[in-house]
Amino acid sequence: MPIDLLVKEAEGMSDDAIMEVVRFMRFIKIENNISGKSTSLKRKGLAGKYRGQGWMADDFDAPIDDFREYM
Repeated sequence: MPIDLLVKEAEGMSDDAIMEVVRFMRFIKIENNISGKSTSLKRKGLAGKYRGQGWMADDFDAPIDDFREYM
């Protein structure tokens, strides 16, 4: 049984090491959506949401007068 293998491998490990394994197992469950809960972090409908709302000044890449002495 895989559970027996986990228990056997955990014998002799420190509590900190076992907790690290538990955190990794939880991570894998979330990544594979094994928990049964909806854990989707995908964003939906954001592409192009702010299209046309931004602008850039005509002199955007012009030198800044305050930094002239450093150039």
